[in-house]
Amino acid sequence: MRRATSTLAATALLMLACGDSSSRRDTADDGIGSDGISSGNTGNTGTTGDDNDNADGSDGPLLDQGNDGNMTMGAEEEGDPDCGPGPNTDAVLEGTVFAPNMKLPISGALVYVTDEPVEPVPDGVYCAECVELDCDTPFTLTEPDGTFTLPAVSGPGQKLVVQKGQFLRVTDINVGAGSNIVQPTQSNLPGLWNPAAGMWIPRIAVYETNPDKVFNVLAKFGLGQVDAGGALVFGTEQFDMISDADQGAFLDNLAQLNQYHIVFLPCASTKYWLNAPTVPQARSENIRAYVEAGGKLYATDHSNEYIEAPFPTYQEFHNPGMPDIQPAYESIGTVVDENLLAWLDALPPSLKDIGNGNPTLNNLPSITTMLNYSGIDTIADIIVQNEEGEDVNVGHHTWVEGPCSSCANPGQVRPMAVSGQYGCGRMMYSTFENSSTNHQGLNPQELVLLYMILEIGVCHGEPPPPPPPIE
Repeated sequence: MRRATSTLAATALLMLACGDSSSRRDTADDGIGSDGISSGNTGNTGTTGDDNDNADGSDGPLLDQGNDGNMTMGAEEEGDPDCGPGPNTDAVLEGTVFAPNMKLPISGALVYVTDEPVEPVPDGVYCAECVELDCDTPFTLTEPDGTFTLPAVSGPGQKLVVQKGQFLRVTDINVGAGSNIVQPTQSNLPGLWNPAAGMWIPRIAVYETNPDKVFNVLAKFGLGQVDAGGALVFGTEQFDMISDADQGAFLDNLAQLNQYHIVFLPCASTKYWLNAPTVPQARSENIRAYVEAGGKLYATDHSNEYIEAPFPTYQEFHNPGMPDIQPAYESIGTVVDENLLAWLDALPPSLKDIGNGNPTLNNLPSITTMLNYSGIDTIADIIVQNEEGEDVNVGHHTWVEGPCSSCANPGQVRPMAVSGQYGCGRMMYSTFENSSTNHQGLNPQELVLLYMILEIGVCHGEPPPPPPPIE
């Protein structure tokens, strides 16, 4: 058996479903259908490495370990002592993995071919631990521009599997000897939950907030229809909308929370600003329990209380007594995560500059972040011990940083987009809103949001350490 790892050059991280490590692997994309393969040109076979020391002590390559600041990544290994030389491949599959919208390339997606059953994504919160691939299973990870080249063994009756987090597609294929071109419709991430057709997506709950309309961003990713103005066509969304009129009551029902892989708390999820900094203790405990079990929690700017109250030791907000900053500020931020930067840099020109006065990606690693409504003074190392008694830092990883002109020290460079680990799950936060006004296309901070959403789906190469105590 072996496990695969993302390379540092492959931008994205994947998440595997829990289960028997002898038979499961990371996967993603649409369903079981026609083979979608035609003759084409042969490409490279990909990059390999020789590091045999994984974080969990196994010899083989680990599949889907992440770049969240808490784990290491390595390349697929040749000559794994547990596997031997590997299969004799006589075919190559080439293609590109796109988002469900068929426009946005997906980096770091896992692509492999198998003739074995593929484990489905669990329907609800779960702990995603990396699992092993069979030694004879060819696999690769997409490049920052979403392309892949996969050596394979020719033959009928196989399955092409594409996975990124809980986005999973399984397609029936016949692999011909020599070069095979995979059609984008057979390798894109799916846009709906349809296990009968080999398609799984994350179960998502998102607060129906205004102005921070994250639901528009999800729709433009391909999880709903978008009108001519760039807004979600209500009723087409492939996620659940939560009314912000409940003032956070949705979070008081843990069983309800556990139905979802990702929960979004955009700015204005709690609208009564005088009460916003106060989160009931029972609600904080529910949030921690949800994340510890494997849930992914996202909050932004004026919803900072939903990060600060459950996880107070992870960060220190500027002016903690009232961290909601007025007026909003614009910042020239810097993308400091190298894989995020590689993905943004690889985007086609039409996605780097969507026009109509929106910021562009033409000055990377610098990006303009608009409508920041809070500031982070510091983030902390959060040290816990794993099963071997070794120290592990589960504190925030910084994706984007920049100055806060509305803070007391406007020249200080501060974290602006962060993610941390708590138990088996993760939380992420940005000081900026993501979709305040309806517009066509995805601006830089919306692209950062989508990248982070996919990346915090990283699986755990070893059992995750217990969560730190909350003071």
